[in-house]
Parts: sequence; structure tokens; C-alpha cells
Amino acid sequence: MATVTRNRLKAIGTGEAVRSVVVHPEATGIVREVRFKSGDEVEAGTVLATLENDTEALAVDRAKIAVEAAEAKLQRYRRLQNARTVAAVELEDVQREVDNAKLDVRGAELALAKRNIAAPIAGRVGIVTVDTGDLVSNDTTIATIDDRSSLRVVFYVPEGFVPEVDIGHPVEATSVANPSEIYRGTVTAVDSRLDEASRTLKVEASIENPSDTLRPGMSFSLNLGFEGDRYLSVDPLSVQWERAGPFVWKVAGDEGAKVPVRIIERNVDRVLVSADDLALGDPVVVEGQQAIRPGVKLRIEPRPKTEAPAPAGTTGVPQASRETPREDGSLGRLIGSDAAAAELPSDAAAAPGAR
Repeated sequence: MATVTRNRLKAIGTGEAVRSVVVHPEATGIVREVRFKSGDEVEAGTVLATLENDTEALAVDRAKIAVEAAEAKLQRYRRLQNARTVAAVELEDVQREVDNAKLDVRGAELALAKRNIAAPIAGRVGIVTVDTGDLVSNDTTIATIDDRSSLRVVFYVPEGFVPEVDIGHPVEATSVANPSEIYRGTVTAVDSRLDEASRTLKVEASIENPSDTLRPGMSFSLNLGFEGDRYLSVDPLSVQWERAGPFVWKVAGDEGAKVPVRIIERNVDRVLVSADDLALGDPVVVEGQQAIRPGVKLRIEPRPKTEAPAPAGTTGVPQASRETPREDGSLGRLIGSDAAAAELPSDAAAAPGAR
């Protein structure tokens, strides 16, 4: 029997907003007005709060007056230049005074604008943590804004799956709080290196949140499907061990052949192996291997009519049975694998015996 392994990955991830910002004021001051409520949805550029700005507004007015005075002086000097009563150098100095005065206006307006605390992105704000009259600084959190139109789910992939994960790979996610709802998304980011401590790769997947039912910080169970690797599958009882490693007894014609195998994966009821001398459909021995030796002849006998049918889970035909001589001369039973059953008729049984 051939079985596909590593064809599905399950992981636990944490949801994050596609964009998230913690808003801090650029200046220190007293809060004059808070213009949002907890849970409000805001657009980019929306003013969330304003600080006391009388001093900054006064500086803007003073800078504008300085600009008007400098421009009037420049006009006088131009008339004097036309009358050739002032030098050209003096006119250039006055021109620079005008330029500096305009820069002062821009600086004052910038300081005034910093008294308005605006939303840098569109999204939904969290709980209000400031109120009118509070003294705030650069370290004060005014609000948190999350863009929840979609969520990024961060999870970690084991080293063995790293070659299979790529941008655009489909992902199914279920919220741990609501496992009945399945959200579909794709892988949007893959880290450039593995974590040396855990040997895992950080991956991000994006899932849409049109109904706004998901929240950043929620835990998700993720399911990723892959093509997987196909290996031979044998009964766990058929695998034997010796100093050189694991092996199985394969029925080759009328003899038993020892075939070294490499164990790929152990499941509850099957073992996935790889071997150079074992192919799909080759019968292997499950019980009584201790009585088999190289060169021992096997003979196929009809199965008794009263023998019970093969257990559930075989390839669809009754499982073949085998017998081998024990040291006292009696016959011991050898139960063949599913692959062996597929090759033998339903009324046949294999009974090896020394000749």
C-alpha cells in the first residue's frame, strides 16, 4: 500500500490588523478638545484631538506681519535701485530678509499644525485614554487605530514544510472561539530565515474580514494542504530491527528475502518506509518472522473456507495468511500485508515450510 505523507499542515496563529498605529502627540501641551469616541471609525487625516495653541497662533500672526514689513521694504529698495541710489548688494540683502520672513511663517504654521493630533490611517479607534485638560507629551498614547478590513495571521512552519510554503499558497483558518466558521486566505509573507531555537519559519497569511467579526489578537487554527510525498506503507508488526537498522521480510517467489528499509513516518496503524528492493504490491510478513531464515522455502496453500475474512482497512480483498515451520516442526501463522493480499486470490493462503 502507498500512503501520502506531509500533505497537510496544521498550525496555530495569532491575528493582527493589516495596519495598526498607536497615535502620540508631536508636541507637549494641554488637551483642549477630544473629537472622537471609543470605537469610532475614522478616515486618514481626521483630527482626533487638539492642544492649547494660543501661543502658536500668535507666532503665526507675528511672522506674517514680519513678511509684510519685509516685502514693503523690498519694494522701497527696488525703487531706490531704479533711481540708482542704492547698491545691488543692498537689494539682495533685503530680498533675503523677505525669504527668511516667509520661512518663519512656515515654521510657525507647522508648530501650530502640531497642536492638532490627526489619524495617520483609516480604521477603527480603541478606547479613549485622554480627556480635556490632560497634560500630554510625546510618550502619551492618544488612541490606537486598527485597520480591520483584513487580518494578518502570523504562524510558524516546521522546517520540513519550508520548501512547500510560498507566497499565494491557499490557507483555511478557523477562529478558536468560533470553529464552525471557516475563513479562506493566502500566504502573503514568508520570513527569510528560520528561527535557530525552534527550527521554524515565520509566515503571514491574510484573510478578509468584510463583516468585521474578527479582531486583532484572536487565535486561529490554520490548515494548509500540499501535494505531499508518497511512500510505501506497511504494518508496524512487519518492521524488524537488527544492528544495521530496520528491515522487513518480503515474500520473493517461494522464499523470504530480508529487505532493509528506511522509516519515514510512524502513524497509529501504519509505518511509512522507503526501500530500494521493495515495491508497491510486494507481500511482506507480519507475524512469525523469527522462524524465517534466508533460503527457507514457502508454499502457497488454499485458505480454509471457515477462516474469518480480512480485517477492515485492507485493499478490498481478503488478507492472505502464511505459515512457517517452527523449531519444533509445527507450522506457525504469518499474516501478509495489504499489498500481499492484493496479489493473492481470495481463497489462497501462504504456508511456508522447510524443504
